[in-house]
Amino acid sequence: MNKKAAFLMTALIALGVTVALVTTDKAVFAHCDTLDGPVVKDARLALEKGDVTGLLKWARKEREQEIRDAFARSLAVRVKGKEARELADRFFFETLVRVHHSGPRPPVIGQGSGSRG
Repeated sequence: MNKKAAFLMTALIALGVTVALVTTDKAVFAHCDTLDGPVVKDARLALEKGDVTGLLKWARKEREQEIRDAFARSLAVRVKGKEARELADRFFFETLVRVHHSGPRPPVIGQGSGSRG
């Protein structure tokens, strides 16, 4: 393959990858350690329902009590106003994601808004 053909092939591949990334649904890129990832989405629903049970799938068995405790604390604080609710939710999301990532992987530091980088 000559240089011109190789350049053209590389350009076409780059264009294809760019189009795929731009047109791919955002949900495909959601990751469990972001605020719009599946862990936090489940946590939002659980807080609204007041039921932690569905979240225990995100933690190892030996860490379930930590999730239950953080959930109870968050529910207790959420009733104290809008600002308290936001802080309590954030505390719970960060706790749940940290516990979810504990173990063989290093813990997550902070939360993204949906992008990693």
